[in-house]
Amino acid sequence: MQSQKIKKIMANRYDISVMKAVLLYIVGRWSGTQECDVYHIVKAAFYAQKYHLARYFTPLYPDTIVALPYGPVPSAMYDVLKIARGDVQAMRYHKNDGLGEVAAAVHFENEAFSTNERPDMDYLSRSQVECLDDALAEVGRMDFNTIRNTTHQNEWNRAFNDPVSKKMDMVAIAKEEGANSDALEYLKESLELDEALM
Repeated sequence: MQSQKIKKIMANRYDISVMKAVLLYIVGRWSGTQECDVYHIVKAAFYAQKYHLARYFTPLYPDTIVALPYGPVPSAMYDVLKIARGDVQAMRYHKNDGLGEVAAAVHFENEAFSTNERPDMDYLSRSQVECLDDALAEVGRMDFNTIRNTTHQNEWNRAFNDPVSKKMDMVAIAKEEGANSDALEYLKESLELDEALM
């Protein structure tokens, strides 16, 4: 029991470091036509996640994608940005889980974010950087309505209209991005194994 608890703490520390590296990479490399605001950050994070799921059959970073009115949003990443903006309720809710540490790595002013430090690239693989770069290029050239329209697909619609949970399914996200059946089966088994080990 104790070793399971230690494993979970260690996994959480690693997950926090990956999330921090992803956020700093997105904000630090942002060169879109719009400000580096909450909407564009969470959309770049979502695009990077779906690319990695479809191409490499694993999540790029640990997070739950939820269906909100303006499209899919990585839940913890969104909470990090709320903390960075000074949202007291988000700060209180995430007091001891490490998200405050991630939020402290970015600066928020005039509805835009900038970085307080560089990403630790030891936490980002070549495949993660590839998908982040592709997501930044894609989201950086799209306006609000284009992003909204391209992210409101079948899985978003299913989750958004679910009366119980707004959680989107990672396998369905990968399928919509074009992953084949073998890749989807591998991803499904991998996610189930991760869940069982937690």
